[in-house]
Amino acid sequence: MNDVEFVELPETATMLETGTPQAIALGKENVVESELKAIERYRGLTIAGVDDVQGIKLVSDARKYCKKLRTTAERICKEGREGAIKEQKLWLTVEKYVVGRVSVVEKELVTEEERIETLREAQKREAVRLAKVEDDRLQGICNEFAQLGVMKAKDEIRSMEPGTLEALLSEARREKAEKEAAVKREAEAREAEVKGLRDEKRVVEEQAAAMRLRIAELEAQLNPTVTVPAPMMDAEPQECIAKIETPVVLSHPLANDKPRLPALPKLPAVPLHGNSSGNNGTISPPALLHDNSTVSRTDREAILIGQDKAALKSFALQVDVLKKYLPMCGSKKAAGLNEVIAGQIIKFSLFITKKSEEL
Repeated sequence: MNDVEFVELPETATMLETGTPQAIALGKENVVESELKAIERYRGLTIAGVDDVQGIKLVSDARKYCKKLRTTAERICKEGREGAIKEQKLWLTVEKYVVGRVSVVEKELVTEEERIETLREAQKREAVRLAKVEDDRLQGICNEFAQLGVMKAKDEIRSMEPGTLEALLSEARREKAEKEAAVKREAEAREAEVKGLRDEKRVVEEQAAAMRLRIAELEAQLNPTVTVPAPMMDAEPQECIAKIETPVVLSHPLANDKPRLPALPKLPAVPLHGNSSGNNGTISPPALLHDNSTVSRTDREAILIGQDKAALKSFALQVDVLKKYLPMCGSKKAAGLNEVIAGQIIKFSLFITKKSEEL
């Protein structure tokens, strides 16, 4: 057996050397600190082999001694703590009794506190919800005022009395309704005006067509040999101007083979446009119609009036051609103005024709 090196135990192992009840009880059975130090020499014992009888016996004796020392300590400690275990159980019983009684009341109080806390949280959530509802209501009123053309802040609306707020809304609604009604009336009036202008234009054009036919008939009566231009509303502007500016020779019915009045020499050509007459566009009466003519004053005046009528009617046709030169307009207002101008041109042309007929 090898020599065993002695190892110092920590200071906590000296409790068996004190005068505690546990040390005293263990000391009575020789379970003392010296014995614990003595068995340290058994540490490291080894057996050389199966034939090492002495080594086997030494290890066996040492083990039996340790076992005896251990079982003695266990028995003494168990006996020593039986009273402590009973006391511990008693303490546990008392603890359970007291804690059980108190816990019932405490649990009820905790439940009540939790109920109040839950209620408080619910009230907070409801307050947030109501605040949002109120904010949405105020925002809706602000939006309605904005749509009515009035700017209001939330704080201003919040401070208003319900009656005052409703009165302001009613007034704003009424003003907007009146404005919308005025705009609608204006649009309807504008539409009616445009429709009236179109109807008037159609009537004027119909009247102009009829008047042109009448002019053609009258000019054919004044000069059957002259082909009077057809109505020029659908012709090109250059073609209309060429037809109008072509000098037309008028032969009065008095120059026929069988005149109702004394025979007259053939009348000179009379240009209708006036740019080739040599006297600023006016038509000069023939020399045969001077005071020394053999034609009576009444017949001479009738001849002059006939020539003037023809010239004025030809001028009326030139005025009517001005409609072709109106510009093309993309805007609604300008297009409406074009219609008005065209109508006025037609009216002026008809006015010239009508007044020339009344000569």
